[in-house]
Amino acid sequence: MKFLKNLLNIKQERKLSNLTLLDMAYVVSLLPLLVMLKAPMVLFMSIVLAILIFKKTPVSQKLIFFIFSIGVIAVYLSLYGAFSFRGLSRLKLFLELLVYILIIVVSMQRLTKEINFYLIISPFLFLALSLFFYHSITMLIYVIFEVFVLLWMILAHRMSGDLMESFRSTMVMFMYSLPWVVVLFIFFPRISFDHATYGFKGEIQKHTGHDGTMYIDGNALLVLSDRIVMEVGFDKEVPPASKLYFRGSTLYIDKKDHWEPLAKNSQDESRFFYPTNGIKTDYKVTLYPTQKKWLYMLDVPGMTIEDSLLNSDFISTVKKNIDEPMHYAASSYLTSSYKDTLNSTVYKASTYYDKSQNPETFLVAQDIIKIFHTKKERLSAITDFFKNQSLTYTLKPDALDINRSTDSFLFDKKRGYCVHFTSSFVTMARMVEIPSRIVTGFKADKSESLNSYLAVKGKNAHSWAELYIDKHWVRYETTATASNIDLDNQILATKNKNKNPLLKKINLYLMYTKYQVETWILYYSHIRQLQLLNYAKNNPKFIIIFVITFISLIILSFMTIVYFKRPSYSSEALAILQPLLKALKKRGYIREKDTSIHQFLLEYIEKNSHQVKHVETLKKIDILYEKILYSGDDSNKTKLELKKSVKSCLKLQYQKN
Repeated sequence: MKFLKNLLNIKQERKLSNLTLLDMAYVVSLLPLLVMLKAPMVLFMSIVLAILIFKKTPVSQKLIFFIFSIGVIAVYLSLYGAFSFRGLSRLKLFLELLVYILIIVVSMQRLTKEINFYLIISPFLFLALSLFFYHSITMLIYVIFEVFVLLWMILAHRMSGDLMESFRSTMVMFMYSLPWVVVLFIFFPRISFDHATYGFKGEIQKHTGHDGTMYIDGNALLVLSDRIVMEVGFDKEVPPASKLYFRGSTLYIDKKDHWEPLAKNSQDESRFFYPTNGIKTDYKVTLYPTQKKWLYMLDVPGMTIEDSLLNSDFISTVKKNIDEPMHYAASSYLTSSYKDTLNSTVYKASTYYDKSQNPETFLVAQDIIKIFHTKKERLSAITDFFKNQSLTYTLKPDALDINRSTDSFLFDKKRGYCVHFTSSFVTMARMVEIPSRIVTGFKADKSESLNSYLAVKGKNAHSWAELYIDKHWVRYETTATASNIDLDNQILATKNKNKNPLLKKINLYLMYTKYQVETWILYYSHIRQLQLLNYAKNNPKFIIIFVITFISLIILSFMTIVYFKRPSYSSEALAILQPLLKALKKRGYIREKDTSIHQFLLEYIEKNSHQVKHVETLKKIDILYEKILYSGDDSNKTKLELKKSVKSCLKLQYQKN
C-alpha cells in the first residue's frame, strides 16, 4: 500500500478532475488497439493529443472542424485499397472502421473539454471492440486489468477524485466478486455460437497446410517453421514417439512431380469400418488456421469428428476451409496396421506403376520377384536394397529428374528427405507386387510435450508409406533406410537440441500454460462444461480438490478484503490514537476533518478539566503525539509510551463510566 502511494505520489487531500479520470480510462482502453491502428490514424491521434496538452482552453468550432477533416482523411488513407463493400464484408475490417470512427468522435468531444454520456461510455466500447481483435492469454490478463482500472476510475469519480481511497474500494469489490465469478463461470449454462461470423466473410490468413498432394520436385513438402500447427491435450499421458503419427492425406496416384489421392467417387464408403486393435486413446486438438479442409488425427482414427467427414482411408475433412482456430475431440487406436479388404478401384490404384518411367528400379524389382515369393520377403529385400544404396537423409537435396524420379533418387542423387524416400519406396513396392500408398501428415516430436500436452509444429510435417500385407495396411517408416545423415543438418539438429535447454523448457511450460488457459477459459464451451461436470460426477477426489481450492480462494479474498478495508492514516501516531478517538466519539466528542489532534484534545480538556487524572493523561498523550509528529522522535520507545498512555486513558474512561 505504501509503495502504491509513493508510486502515485498523491496525498489524500489531492483530487483529480473528472476529465483527468476519463483520460486515464482512455489510455488503458486504447492501448490494445494502438497495435492495429494504421500510421495515418496514429498521426491523427498525435495531433489531437498535442492540442490537448498545449491548449488549456476549449478549442474553437473552426479548429474542431479542421481536425475532423484530418480524421476523415486519416480513415480513408488507413483503409485505402480495402475501402469497398467487398472489403467491408470482412468482420475485422468493418470493426476497424468502427474503431476509427469512434476515435474521431471521441477526439472531437474531448477537444471541447466538456463531458457527455458518449464520452463516458466510450472506454467500455473500446474495450468491447478490442475483444474482437485479440484472443490470447495476454489479452485475457489485460482485460481483467482494464476492467479493474475502469471500475477504479468510476469509484474515483464518485469519491470526488480521491485515487487512493477509490483504489481500496475497488480492491474490496473485486475480492467480493471473485468467488462468485468463478462459480458462475464454471456452472452457468454455456451458449455455443458455433464460430458465428455475424454475417461476415471469414478472414484471409496466409497459412499453409496439407492439401491432399505430395510434391517431390521444387515444391516438395519442407516446412522448417517453428509455428505451432496444432496443440493436443491427451486424457492421459502423451503416447510414445513411435505412436505420434497424425494422419492427413492418403495418396495413390503418381503424377511424376507429385502424388494425388483417389477421386471421391472412387472410394467405397460402404466398406468403411473402425479398427479395434491397438491402444485406444482419447485426446482434444486445437488446430490453428490452415486455409485447408483437412483435420488431423492419430493413426488410426477410431471415430468421426463432429461436423466432419471421414472416408474409408481415414482422411478427415470439413466442408469449409479452416480460417480460425478449431477445437475438436478425437479418439484413435494407436496401431501401425489395421485389417482391410481392398475393392477393385483401390487395388488397381495401389498397384499401378509405369515400368518405362523408372527402368533401373524395375530391373531390380524383377530380380527380387524371381528370388523371393512372399510379400514379407520382398519387403525385406527392398529394405536391404535401400540400405545398400547408401542413401543420405538431407534437407538440402539436389533436384531429381522428375521424368525418372525413383531412378534419379536411388541411383544418381541418393540424397533426399521423407517425400523422396517415401515416393521411391512405394514405387518399388508396387513393382514387386505389394499394394502400396503414401500417407502425409505430421510426425510429432516427444520433446515438445509436457505432462498430457503436446505441441505439433510446422517442421514436424512428414510422409510415410503404407503397404498391404496379409490383408492389413502396415505403416512403414521409409526414412529409417537412410545410411547417412547430412552433416550440416546433423550439426543444425544438434545445435537446436542443445540450444539453451533451460529456455526451451521454460518455453514449453509457457505453451502448456497457454494451452490449458485457452482450453478451460478462453474456449470454455457448453461441451467443455459438460465434460467437466461429468468428470466431477465420476471422480469424488476431483470434487474434494475443487472444494478445498474454492475455500482457499474465499479465504484469500477475505484476507484481501480485511486488509484493504482497514482504515488508512496519515501517520502511525494517528493510528495509535484511533481507539481513543473512537471512545471520545461515543461520548459525543467528534473531531472535525479540518481540526488538528492538538486542537481537538485541548477543547476536550477545557470542557472536562474537573477530571484531573483523565485530563493529565490526555495532556501527556498530546505531548507525545506532537513529539512524534513534529519533533521527529519516532523511536519505538516513544511510540510504546504513547500506546501505554492511550490504554491508561481508556481504562480511566471505562472506570468512570
